[in-house]
Amino acid sequence: MSVQRQLRGFQVPPLSTEKINRVAINCRKKLFGFNENEPVDLWDLVERFLPEKLGINYDIREVEIMQDIEAAVNPDKGELLIREDVYLALTDPTSYGHGRARFTLAHEIGHLILHEGVTLNRQVKVKNHKIYEDSEWQADTFSAELLMPSHMCRGLSLEEIQTKFVVSYSAAKNKFETLSKGGF
Repeated sequence: MSVQRQLRGFQVPPLSTEKINRVAINCRKKLFGFNENEPVDLWDLVERFLPEKLGINYDIREVEIMQDIEAAVNPDKGELLIREDVYLALTDPTSYGHGRARFTLAHEIGHLILHEGVTLNRQVKVKNHKIYEDSEWQADTFSAELLMPSHMCRGLSLEEIQTKFVVSYSAAKNKFETLSKGGF
């Protein structure tokens, strides 16, 4: 029995997990210059790399303004909006929300890389399309691979993935379960 995943985003051109993973690993190594065996420095990407190399500037917005949107990008305007509490969690490795903030911002970078020409956020109207055509699924897949390269996670325990790649328990669990089922 297959599990039906919930569609949460815009319909975009289809991308396979394999293709998204290749793009994420390529970005990690060649575009961002990170060693595959170390955690991605999301703070450095947001503060330095995105503005200097890609012309993407960020703005921190109050929780009251963004409400349940943790972050959003508009590639055409070259902007990344980050909710204040998410930014604070990103800058504080001891924060309970640090791993989630890292995943959220890697997710938004996924939108920048994978989805040009559309403003994306979590308050979109969902249409009937395939999972591999879903903008949110694609960005989540990109984020997971950027932060936790599959080939570096094979053979690691859930806790080892979480610690080694500085991700939330939930992100590490999803990666661990995907790999345990023979996925990417």
